[in-house]
Amino acid sequence: MAKWLKDFYKEYMEEVLEEGIMPSSNVPVVIGGVYFGSLASLNPEKPRKPLYFVVVDKVEDGLYEVLKVSDWSVFARNTDVILDIGAMKVMIETDNNFYLTENEISKFMLIHQITEEDLKDILLFRDGEEPSRPLRIGVTPIYREDIRNQFNETEFRQIEDLHLRVFAILQDPEEEEPLEEE
Repeated sequence: MAKWLKDFYKEYMEEVLEEGIMPSSNVPVVIGGVYFGSLASLNPEKPRKPLYFVVVDKVEDGLYEVLKVSDWSVFARNTDVILDIGAMKVMIETDNNFYLTENEISKFMLIHQITEEDLKDILLFRDGEEPSRPLRIGVTPIYREDIRNQFNETEFRQIEDLHLRVFAILQDPEEEEPLEEE
């Protein structure tokens, strides 16, 4: 693997937010909104790592599906969509989704809103369907040890508990009873 890519990964792993983020607490949740903040704002036991995400859908009252976004687009894989959002280039990690409540989203700053067309194309791409226009995506890692895969796994570990929580939140109380054996 190229030394420069390993150096970027080391820099990414050491990245910490030094100052607080001014949340968008009085702003309603924006579908297609790109938000920025810190993992620690969701759980004080987490590191003060930067966290970007884009809200893609309202799952139920007060609960939203979001996709992880990163400003480390150099690690973009073939499942990641690369977008220019004003002053920066980001990648939307279509395989790293998680779920946040309206209250949790309010702890983050709305920094951009992607167009309805971009959002639709990103979701079509994620679902394996053809977007209405070509999207910029990352490279396909050739081998398992590719640092891009390591980056993706690290990104997922940061939000894993938020990814899995949808099962507990959406579980129907009637389904909690054990099935009778026949």
